Parts: sequence; C-alpha cells; structure tokens
Amino acid sequence: PVDHDLPVLRVTDSEGKVRAIYTSYACHCTTLGINEIHGDWAGCAQSDLQKAYPGAIALTAIGCGADQNPQPRREIILAEQHGAALALEAGRIMQGKLRPVRGPVTASTDKTQLPFEGGRTREDWVKRSQDSNRAVAFHAAHFLKSLDSGETVPSSIDYLVQVWSFGDDLCMINLPGEVVVDYGLRLKTKLDRRRTWVNSYTNDVPCYIPSQRVWEEGGYEADTSMTYYGRPTRFATGVEKIIFDSLEPLLPAAFKQR
Repeated sequence: PVDHDLPVLRVTDSEGKVRAIYTSYACHCTTLGINEIHGDWAGCAQSDLQKAYPGAIALTAIGCGADQNPQPRREIILAEQHGAALALEAGRIMQGKLRPVRGPVTASTDKTQLPFEGGRTREDWVKRSQDSNRAVAFHAAHFLKSLDSGETVPSSIDYLVQVWSFGDDLCMINLPGEVVVDYGLRLKTKLDRRRTWVNSYTNDVPCYIPSQRVWEEGGYEADTSMTYYGRPTRFATGVEKIIFDSLEPLLPAAFKQR
C-alpha cells in the first residue's frame, strides 16, 4: 500500500502575496545514506518552493511513510530530483482553485499507552549480550545493567495523539513516531479525504509505529528497529486498535464519512 496524496496549504497576505507554503508527503526522507547533514528530498522541495516564491517560507512535513522509501536513491542528485518533482506539483496545485481554510481552530490531544511484548527473561538478555551484532549486544547490556540496579524493564510507552480542526474546512491529525502508511490510508477512509491531512513524526519520535498488518509481517519496522531505538522488545499485538480508540473521540463529526 502507498499514499500519493500531496496536500498543500498556501498562506497569502492581504495583497495576495504568498507568505508561506506547507506541504506533506508520505515517504521517508531516505534518498541519501550519508553521515552528513542534509534535508534530503523534503529540504530540496522547500528550497525550490522558496526560490519560486521569493519571501515565502516553505515547510514540508512527512506523512505516514515509515515503510515507504524514495526510489531511485543513494545520490544527492536524486534527492534534488525528488524535491523538484514535489515542488513542481505543489506549484501546479497552488495555481489552481484552492478551498479556503477558516476557523475557528480547535486542538485536542489524548495520551495512551502502547504495550511492549513481554516474555524476555534475564537469561535471554545475557544471551543477547553475547550476540555478534554489536548493536544487539549493547542493547542487551543496557537492560541487564537496569535489572542489576533493581530497575524494571519498561512495559509500555506513552503515546500522544493530536487533532487540529479548522472549522469544517480542514482536519489535521498529528501522530508521533515513524508511522507506517496504513494509518494515513485508514484515516482518509474514515474521514473525508479531501479535508483530511495526516502527519507523523510529530511531537515525539519514540520508535516505529507498526500497523497490525506490518506487525504480523514482522521485519525491521515491526521488530528489529526497536533495538536501535533502545526499546526492550517489539510492541504487543493490537497497537493500531489502541491508537484508533484514542483518536476516535477527538475526530470532529463534521469530517466523518456518512
């Protein structure tokens, strides 16, 4: 599954001059694999838009694209090409007929708990601390040290969901972490897709947030990435349901599909 929606928010002053451009796309900023500071395709898109609209500030958010990679990749020129493609399409959209975004603005949040899968014993941690993979061994040694200090291994993490609504014109949903594509697609099926904007990587980046589909598939996003995030294990089954149960009361009725 993929999500190719490109929402664009254009801000103009009283004379019609473009002052800000906000876009979002559901794809990892992983064109490059270099140990340098670079904005990747999103930064390139922002730069191109600001050149096209002098004096404007351009911002690019990342949607639910944690299991989506740009292709082709691994060269700076490719990041520039991907950014140019987004900027060109955003510019085309901005020249067309846009719907106004008005107020009042409402904002709501809810904090829930996402549980980890249990069952790892001290003996398991000892065995993992001897793993040939240095990251796995370091990860296990950290939790062994915690246990030896009398601490307990965390059983869950806090997860804060956030919903902004701009009258009946736009519903913007902000989810923490590296959220996979299923969340954005599901929200835009549940709500009016034309008035729904979903961002991830917002307020916090605790780890990857797998859907039930991705959790059942396993692999990096659902499982092994947790080692590099310093989490004890992968999540327990059912985190997608927990997140949607937390979101449900926050979603304005005016945006729900009838």
